[in-house]
Amino acid sequence: MSHGPRPLTARQEAVLAVIRSSLAERGHGPTVREVGEQVGLSSTSSVAHQLGRLEARGLIARTGRDWSTCVLVEEPPARQPGLRSRGPGGGADGYGRRLTP
Repeated sequence: MSHGPRPLTARQEAVLAVIRSSLAERGHGPTVREVGEQVGLSSTSSVAHQLGRLEARGLIARTGRDWSTCVLVEEPPARQPGLRSRGPGGGADGYGRRLTP
């Protein structure tokens, strides 16, 4: 009986904030030690554990071997009921008929 994904912990939110800030300011992710300093974790293994949990949830990904290569994974925008994509059938009604102006 699953009720969806668990909300992020306060520490996970803090780690994500550090990553966002680093990417915005410097163009690359923070080191494990930098994350630890900013969120109050002295153990690099604790930081790596938090980063691993975020990666497992699909919120961050690494482009290389080190955690400093992490990037934020964009969540697809939530679909709103009643809105249709203007993809290949753009300008068509729900039955594939062209709409005339």
